[in-house]
Amino acid sequence: MNNKMKGAIAAGAATVLLAGGAGTLAAWNSGASIGGGGVGAGALALRQSGTPNWKDQNGAVSITGFRAVPGDVVTYTASFTVTAQGTNLRANLAVDGATITGDPALKAAMTTAVTATVNGAPLPSGAGGAVITPAQNGKVVDVKVTFNFAQGTQGVTAQTAQIDLSNFNVTLKQV
Repeated sequence: MNNKMKGAIAAGAATVLLAGGAGTLAAWNSGASIGGGGVGAGALALRQSGTPNWKDQNGAVSITGFRAVPGDVVTYTASFTVTAQGTNLRANLAVDGATITGDPALKAAMTTAVTATVNGAPLPSGAGGAVITPAQNGKVVDVKVTFNFAQGTQGVTAQTAQIDLSNFNVTLKQV
């Protein structure tokens, strides 16, 4: 055997030894089942049920033809079926002010408030609206939204102005 052949065999053997030794940095390890389970996501939804109603302090009104004056309170009532699933879920039922469009002066003079009941029992309310928890999941929540045209509105503020309540939204947002 010549020297070139011996060198090639030696180089091949060295390559095999080095490659085989690269993965031998073994460490002890172990694992065990912790007995957990699946985790699923909750759900939050609001679905109107029935026909909403509008009234003022004197009874039912047609909201499209109503002309408010300072001191008027217009009330929207509707029923909603709530989906509120989640172990630690808390959500606010409120009015989305961005969906009330129209004259800024009248909008500024008109405040809104939301209250809600389930089977006649009032739900707690906070600064963000009525509070919804998983206790209301699947239940019908009766919602009342009042639009109060401030009695103390002075001068000609908001006279002949209009706001559009035809597309206002009642929202349910997690807090």
